[in-house]
Amino acid sequence: MEDTQVNYQKRIFNILLLVVIAAIVYLGSDILFPVVLAFIFGVLIRPIDSFLQKKWHFPKLLSVIITVTIAIVIFAGVMFLLGLQLKDFFSDLPTLEKNMTKVIHDLADWINKTFGVTNLKQEKIVKENFMKGGNMVSMESFGNITGALVNFILVPLYLFLFLFYRELLLGFLMRLVPTKSAERMQIIVNDIKVIIRMYILGLLLEIAIVAALTTLGLWIIGVKYALFLGLLVALLNLIPYVGILVANLLSCLISLSNNPDIQQSVLGVLIVIGVVQLIDNNILLPRIVGSKVRINALASILSVIVGGALAGVPGMFLAIPITAILKVVFDAVPNLEPYGYLLGDEMPKALFWTKKKEVTNKIVKEQIKNPHPDQPKASPKAKPKPKPKSE
Repeated sequence: MEDTQVNYQKRIFNILLLVVIAAIVYLGSDILFPVVLAFIFGVLIRPIDSFLQKKWHFPKLLSVIITVTIAIVIFAGVMFLLGLQLKDFFSDLPTLEKNMTKVIHDLADWINKTFGVTNLKQEKIVKENFMKGGNMVSMESFGNITGALVNFILVPLYLFLFLFYRELLLGFLMRLVPTKSAERMQIIVNDIKVIIRMYILGLLLEIAIVAALTTLGLWIIGVKYALFLGLLVALLNLIPYVGILVANLLSCLISLSNNPDIQQSVLGVLIVIGVVQLIDNNILLPRIVGSKVRINALASILSVIVGGALAGVPGMFLAIPITAILKVVFDAVPNLEPYGYLLGDEMPKALFWTKKKEVTNKIVKEQIKNPHPDQPKASPKAKPKPKPKSE
């Protein structure tokens, strides 16, 4: 009875702990996002810091500064490349606006003919919805821009601190567990390090290939800003299942802005992105990324949805790496191993599920064969007294 009560207390405590963690993530997502992002990139670029200290005998402070500087230069180079594309894109905004106006007018005429909604009524609906959320959108946009600028400062700072205080953080983790569990903690930390590093490297390779294939396909069909759209599709592809839908929509809109012919622009873009997605899902993901993080599709979708609900777009970006880290921890802790199995993609070859009737019969037979010691034994039935013979 006491063991059962202790188990219930542990389960209630675990549920409350999950609720508290979810509340902390939801309320402090703006604080946690740069921390988690810096941690992931810190694990990724740690070999550079280790190489500078061990091979070239750089002082620790200097090697960390050089490592963070290299990461910032690489990121700035990517941003510069995107900036060049955005500059050309914004310079053509008047032409794009003119073509988009024609597309919207044609779409309004089609809605009028098909559904009987007049152009005036459509315009009224759009204006009402736009005016209702206009101020909120502007304030939200201002907040997003401010948050992005703050993260550009905080992420390099956290990255530097994680690398500089690496030994302190590892020592803290080792002190959290008893001495007999020190080896298991080391295994968990090493597995997390390998998972993150291999996953991010595989993801970067996948981004490069998807961007190259999308850019080539859009250039072949004559879509303007092919390089910009290729990079956009590859980056949005980081958000599983949701990002590619947004990428398709934005690519079609930009293509329509350059070419008002819906059939030529939209169908061409959808075919190119669809072919690239087939290659990505069937070749790139299983061989480059899928082999590093063994998470099933159901767990991936749920983690992305939960990450988006708790922390918005940043949570969707970080959902898969965090789920992979949780799986490593679950697999290493015996009591949590079933949850690691649930997140993984190892399907059982066969599942023998006994029917309820068979289970009930088996339990009854076991009870008859091995009765519980506290269970009172059934008293044998008294034999009926023989009737006296009639004389």
